[in-house]
Amino acid sequence: MGHLYDVAIVGAGPGGSAAAHYLAQSGMDVLLLDKSEFPRDKTCGDGLTPRALHIISDMGILDQATEAGFRINGLELHARAGNSMHVPIPNHSEYPDHMLVVPRVGLDDIIRQRAVKSGAHFESPVRVRGLQNLPDRIRIHTDLSTTFEARVAILAIGANMRLLQDLNILERPPQMILAARAYYEGMNGLNDRVEAHFAHVPLPGYGWVFPISATAANVGIGYWPSNLPWRKKSASIRVAMDNFLRNPRLAPRLEGASQQGPVKSYPLRIDFATAPTYAERILLVGETAGLVSPLTGEGIDFALESGQIAAEFLVETFARGEFTRSAFAAYDSILRRNFQSIFRFLGLARRLYVNPLLMGRTIAMSEKRPELKRMLVNVLMSQQHPAGLITPHFLRHILLGV
Repeated sequence: MGHLYDVAIVGAGPGGSAAAHYLAQSGMDVLLLDKSEFPRDKTCGDGLTPRALHIISDMGILDQATEAGFRINGLELHARAGNSMHVPIPNHSEYPDHMLVVPRVGLDDIIRQRAVKSGAHFESPVRVRGLQNLPDRIRIHTDLSTTFEARVAILAIGANMRLLQDLNILERPPQMILAARAYYEGMNGLNDRVEAHFAHVPLPGYGWVFPISATAANVGIGYWPSNLPWRKKSASIRVAMDNFLRNPRLAPRLEGASQQGPVKSYPLRIDFATAPTYAERILLVGETAGLVSPLTGEGIDFALESGQIAAEFLVETFARGEFTRSAFAAYDSILRRNFQSIFRFLGLARRLYVNPLLMGRTIAMSEKRPELKRMLVNVLMSQQHPAGLITPHFLRHILLGV
């Protein structure tokens, strides 16, 4: 019989590595697996919200993330009609007053290294083919015909639905965002703000410019597939990306810039409200549990938080010695208590505001009224519950201008 770990974690992205760090720090014997050798790229917008930075700081790696990233002090929203909103990231009692944009090739390795330094054992490249439930453990089968065993497992495999469906955890493909991004060097007009553009993109959706330096940026687009009548069908996410790059606000700033590497497209799960979050001796974290914002497509903060929550839950579970499916259901209850209402209102806000009728008006009225602007940016930064965007008070200001 081989080594029996306390916890085996499949996937060394932010959620998996955060869970590995907190578990190992608590004294658990942790195995962290990933299909790729590190450092490795991960297709993403690369933004770390103040909420994400709060966890990064708690893990003791804020200095490394800051050194690897670009500090963002504000946000720009650009409507289709040409009106814009510029706003600094507000002060908050708990979170930093800024964002970072950190390419995932660096960020994920920083978090993974923190997990290893805390005591987690890391192995890669290891492609997991299946998980087998035994009476007192989980057996992990890999493409190398090797196996690993642990008393429990955490899956942090992003939008990899094949493994979840093979395990009968996920019955059908979930709701997804379609996204694409590329890096550009030699851009002009960049500053210390991230940009969201709603022109030349399918709605609901937006294009972004996230600076990674004074002259380089992560430029991308994400949209929610929809049958709404105002939506012009795109041939593909690549066609939608090409259309966005021709945006008159963006195209002149790309003149003379060089694309660094290919355009990469990727799906994002946003189905936490109905997603499974656990199975027999298995917990799901981050995007694997659908924890990607239905309004912005941001998921690193939720991945880090759910990794921390999963670790805290398992520490208590091992102390009690309860590994039944019903005991693991308590993890789902914790996630629902933390995120269910947030995700429900984020979805409502997207359906209500991210459309040709109200998007421009929301930006215009928020620019006129500081309290609306502050609420909107706090929601976009994951610093405030989105329910405030759905109140009669907020809607009256947007619709009637009073």
